[in-house]
Amino acid sequence: MANVATSGLIVHADDFGETEQITLGICECIDAGVVTSTSIMANMPATDFALSRARAIGERASFGVHLTLCEGRSLTAAPCMTDAAGFFVSKRQLFLRSVTGRLNESEVEAEVDAQVGRIAAGGVKISHLDGHKHLHQLPVVCSAVAKVARRRGIQRVRLAAMRSLAGYVSPSSAAREVLAIHAARVFRAAQLRSPQRLVDIGYCKAATSHPESWRALVARGGILEIFCHPGTELADQEKPGSCDRSGELQFLLSADLRRLLADGGSRLVNYWSI
Repeated sequence: MANVATSGLIVHADDFGETEQITLGICECIDAGVVTSTSIMANMPATDFALSRARAIGERASFGVHLTLCEGRSLTAAPCMTDAAGFFVSKRQLFLRSVTGRLNESEVEAEVDAQVGRIAAGGVKISHLDGHKHLHQLPVVCSAVAKVARRRGIQRVRLAAMRSLAGYVSPSSAAREVLAIHAARVFRAAQLRSPQRLVDIGYCKAATSHPESWRALVARGGILEIFCHPGTELADQEKPGSCDRSGELQFLLSADLRRLLADGGSRLVNYWSI
């Protein structure tokens, strides 16, 4: 386990356990030494496969729980977040229920605890909590996350904030930044620690052509988290989505990324370093 650091770079892969092919893509990046952290989805078909892979990887990466509240079936009875068949409602529906006061905090807390409990029972030491689609920052949800983290002895949580106008590359990234303001207060009150800034791997791709922007970002200090969604080519075929997973995998393993990281002079760390 790493010592607490005041600066460094976490390269974090989301969606460990969503499918076997996504998990294998992330494992390839961990084996290559470029991805230092990932987080496991507790309610997916490949969760058990992911838990076995996490145990094999051991301390070569930190493992969080990728709280999933908008995809798949819930682990508990949570009608405020699910349809009649027990499947989670969409990201948009969950957002609307959150901001209109239709989420029951006790139900949300029970579901979050169940997901954390499943990963812990799988023999994984949990470094932190984060959220699929960053929904752990929603009102009510962030309070439930903070309570579960404290009860479970988890001291770290992702805060999806770049703290810069340059990070607002889309309406969703701007909304994420706004939600982080309230979530930061909730997490801070619970004495949870987070990286100072979060950027998408796309930011790094763009920075390979404009390295001065990367150097300026790193020069701000603190721990910076890059989040990504690598996977194999088969992962893209099996589950097409908004991410070009095989493209991200290729970039993460590329000389371009290694040059960029070396240019910034950042030391790779993981969530245990926060």
